[in-house]
Amino acid sequence: MTWDSFLSLITNYILPFMGLPLLGVVVGAWLTNSFFPFRLKRREWRWEKELWAKELFFETVSRVRFIADHYLKGEYEEKFSMSGLGLHEADEEIMRLIKELHSVGHKLKLYLSRSDSKLFEEYLRDSQTEYDAAKESWGMWYQDDEISPMQHTENTIAGQGQVAAKVLERFKLSS
Repeated sequence: MTWDSFLSLITNYILPFMGLPLLGVVVGAWLTNSFFPFRLKRREWRWEKELWAKELFFETVSRVRFIADHYLKGEYEEKFSMSGLGLHEADEEIMRLIKELHSVGHKLKLYLSRSDSKLFEEYLRDSQTEYDAAKESWGMWYQDDEISPMQHTENTIAGQGQVAAKVLERFKLSS
């Protein structure tokens, strides 16, 4: 057997019947172990971030609504407040929650869907408008009036509760 006949045997019979299937197995193994799992992992990471953003938005707005409703029920309907917060604690907790949403808003908007992102922007705008209105009307009472500051704070809590309720209703409708 000469070198030319040996090369012709390899190129005519062995390479097409053994080399190409072996190459296919190697490429398939590479795709299965490297390419496809990474794509699936990226999709899973993206899904986890979307879920995180939606849950954080929904849970924070729900907590604002819960605190506002239960504080007001405890004060005016003579029911036990399940939030367990007084006037100033409820106001501070609601403000903390809304500030937290404002501070992580740039992260949340990246992963929210278009409709949820629009709803998120609306909530941030409306809650800010509510606080701006409360700031403008702060101190517009007589100096010896001790009830007006408490009523003003309660109105602020009630306003934030209404904003949260409106957004939660639209959030439920869109889901």
